Amino acid sequence: MRKYFLPPLFLFFYLALFIPFTVFGNPDFGRATSPFTPARPSLIDVSGTVLSAEDRSPIPGVSIMLKGSTIGTTTDVSGHFNIQVPGSEAVLIFSSVGFVNQELVVGTRTHLEITLETDQKALSEVVVVGYGTQKKSQLTGAISSVGAKEIGELPVTNARQALQGRVAGVDVVQNGSNPGAGVSVRIRGRRSINASNDPLYVVDGIPMAGSIDDINPNDIASMEVLKDASATAIYGSRGANGVVIVTTKRGTTGKMSVTYDGYYGVSKELSRIDVMNGAEFAEYKRESRRAVGTYDDSDPTAADLKLFSAVELEGIAEGRSTDYQDEILRTGSIQSHQIGIQGGSEKTQFAVSSNYFKDVGIIKTMDFTRYSLRINLDHHISKNIRIGISSLGVYSVNHGASSFLTSSNGFTPLALTLRENPLGKAYNDDGTLIFLPTADGLQSNPASEVVKGNNIAETETIRLFNSIYAEWKILPNLKYRFNFGPDFTVQSFGRFWGTYTNDRRGGDPRALLDKGRRFNYTLENVLTYAKVFNQKHDLNITALHSVQQDNYQTSGISVTGLPVESMSYHNLGAASSISSVSSALTEWALQSFMARVNYSYQDKYLLTVTGRYDGSSRFGVNTKYGFFPSAAVGWNLSDEDFLKTARWISQLKLRASWGKTGNTAIDPYQTQTLLSRSAYAYLATAAYGYAPSTIGNADLRWESTASTNFGIDYAF
Repeated sequence: MRKYFLPPLFLFFYLALFIPFTVFGNPDFGRATSPFTPARPSLIDVSGTVLSAEDRSPIPGVSIMLKGSTIGTTTDVSGHFNIQVPGSEAVLIFSSVGFVNQELVVGTRTHLEITLETDQKALSEVVVVGYGTQKKSQLTGAISSVGAKEIGELPVTNARQALQGRVAGVDVVQNGSNPGAGVSVRIRGRRSINASNDPLYVVDGIPMAGSIDDINPNDIASMEVLKDASATAIYGSRGANGVVIVTTKRGTTGKMSVTYDGYYGVSKELSRIDVMNGAEFAEYKRESRRAVGTYDDSDPTAADLKLFSAVELEGIAEGRSTDYQDEILRTGSIQSHQIGIQGGSEKTQFAVSSNYFKDVGIIKTMDFTRYSLRINLDHHISKNIRIGISSLGVYSVNHGASSFLTSSNGFTPLALTLRENPLGKAYNDDGTLIFLPTADGLQSNPASEVVKGNNIAETETIRLFNSIYAEWKILPNLKYRFNFGPDFTVQSFGRFWGTYTNDRRGGDPRALLDKGRRFNYTLENVLTYAKVFNQKHDLNITALHSVQQDNYQTSGISVTGLPVESMSYHNLGAASSISSVSSALTEWALQSFMARVNYSYQDKYLLTVTGRYDGSSRFGVNTKYGFFPSAAVGWNLSDEDFLKTARWISQLKLRASWGKTGNTAIDPYQTQTLLSRSAYAYLATAAYGYAPSTIGNADLRWESTASTNFGIDYAF
């Protein structure tokens, strides 16, 4: 049964509501102008971009105030701002936590490019939180940030590895040493019994299905990790295991810059298992017979004839010593090359990057290659309307990732290298592979698993991920943002076992091909109101409506008896036998409503209240929606008069929070009664029927987690 949510009509609702408000709510609308009314001074529209002097990256959340007045604004996520000033003699004050304040006379310019120097004595972040930015001094939740400089310090394969060892409370464990292998990320431990414990990844404002391994780490400007319920409650059911917010690099105003970043390195196994050479093994075997009295040292030639096989005797005579680790291991390599272009004009900014990454594993036939292209574009249609897109295209190929895990009979080639007889050899004199007789048939030597074309495991992935937005500044303190994030992935997995592999052991070749196609989209309407009252009360209200839908289709076929091994898995129709055929469709949808209020008094006393209402198609009608609230308070002690003069501390903040997050914890369709096929005998004829396999339960509930958090933030 398919369940859909209609795309939201909030955009039209907002237009219908706020256009009349801006017109009829304007006190000057319809007012007659008296000839005796003094003329108002003409205002000048000034726009610009605020950049970091260190790396010329945009700075969001910068406060821009007209000196001597209460008129002001802030920069958006791309560092852009717009403000009206009374004349060319106006002075603007630019300030941001972590940067040195700067004053600037406007003069005759209408577009400004401001660079702020880093204040080493202050906290250096304006961090990205869910659906906006916030000064670190005003945070009430547990949030950690990793910048582009830290991410670029090590040559990591994927973005998640950049979190390893850099964020408190986050465990990052490598899943394997295979090229392209991912990592496991756990934020403050495990929180779910049956569901996944992976965090939610949000890229440029759009939740990303699965992991973020397809993103080139060099494209990332910052990564924020939301750890406690107060910080994650804004994402409701999807934030149960924590949230990782990824912001990619965007374009800048000014001269175009072209950059190249690349590296190359080699990799080897840390150490090898010390095994016996041929002579040592031969003597070990003789000693074992001496211990039981069956080896005659008076005639060692005759004793060796009885003890060793013909191959072993040949090896002793030749002084052969085969270390099968040499047959499957090699010196690997890793390389990355990226070209980036950034620039733009007053209205349009762009950032384009292209990356080639290749990881050649230390086990033969295993490698991972990724090609990626990212295009970020921002355009100002007018001073109040802005649109943009962040588009990522990825093509990757992973070879051999599964061939050295285990085969269907539990065979592990890497482990077998430690058990093989060093007096033997991997190949006959004519170059063919050698098989050995065992109790359960022929056993291949480990080298057969790394012969090109003999044992193939190939995963091919094509992904297009987009984050599209439109932003409208309705009023000076009211902003509407529309987000749309289509995510399309096509993946195929091909597997081939040749005759001379341990899986087939001289039998007919076997192959399979699995294909998957996923289309996931997110559509959001966000309304934000932000204003400072009397220079003391800072109020920020965010309202959200969000819809996410996922469609995942799979198909697969497995065959045996391919006539020509060079066909691999590319011509399955030529096989003599089809082992299995399968296909499946899985769909789910999520609809959410959210509201958040951030309030601070004199930047000392902080309050955050969040509520999110999530509805999932995975649940029955009785429990489809769940409510996830949170509340947090904070106290900036370092801003109190009794600590302002203390030079030994730059920040001291106490915070406490409580929140509740949820998790669907079940696969789609589990609340419905499901049927399964069964075979039975109808007289002498076999027949098939369907019977209930799962009893429906419309009362299955959300898996919820409530947590309380107390924290102290300090900096000396």
